[in-house]
Amino acid sequence: MQIPRIDPKNVMGLADKVVGLGKEIVGTVTNRGRLSKAGQVQQEKGTERVKAVQAELSAKSHKARAASAESAQKTAQRTKERTS
Repeated sequence: MQIPRIDPKNVMGLADKVVGLGKEIVGTVTNRGRLSKAGQVQQEKGTERVKAVQAELSAKSHKARAASAESAQKTAQRTKERTS
């Protein structure tokens, strides 16, 4: 069994969200508004990174389906040309 390789850029979004949440909690508990706000901003950054990774994966999936459809189209065209 092969262990999948984890790309660090895929983990960074989740890490930003976790660290940001920690900062926000500590800032709220200690009544430090700037720390709390920094945590919120870091969480937003993490959310955007996660969305970017999801969009990239979706794009790769669409490209693979397009390549498959193109291959099927070429095969159908060759078959049509042989029977004509």
